Amino acid sequence: MMKYFYTIITCSLLLLTGCQTTQVSNNIQKADSWFNVALAEDVEIYTDTASIRHEGALMYAREKRVYITPESKKLYVDKIRAEYAKMGKPEKAEKWNDFSYCIYECEYECVNKRFRVLSVEDFDSTGKRIAKTISPKKQVRWLNVDNETVGDYTFFFVCDYGQ
Repeated sequence: MMKYFYTIITCSLLLLTGCQTTQVSNNIQKADSWFNVALAEDVEIYTDTASIRHEGALMYAREKRVYITPESKKLYVDKIRAEYAKMGKPEKAEKWNDFSYCIYECEYECVNKRFRVLSVEDFDSTGKRIAKTISPKKQVRWLNVDNETVGDYTFFFVCDYGQ
């Protein structure tokens, strides 16, 4: 049940941030191996260059989404609270009271311009992991990458990295 819950949340958030208000960071910043790729709706998007790897026709990378305003954090956490409320367990959402950022493990199919999220880890402001959800690969749907979206910028960053 929780696997489906996080799949719904993940897909909802990807669709929300896939809007035309995306900006490419003019000065890509490096913090260890994390590169700031984009900013969308008060969420900074980073790609972990150390995690980028090829496996046949597929590529994999980790993506960090840092929620930089109280409103952007609330939007993310409210979706989690709503899902727990539907399950009759609203108290379980209390773990997200100090939510700060999440890290996605993504799979990219560069030839067909699509990707999917394999797992999501949520973290609090101290860097402590709140939860990790791993979706079964057979149940994770592919998301097509639209032009001028966060998915577009991160997708091409990963697919073109090191070439």
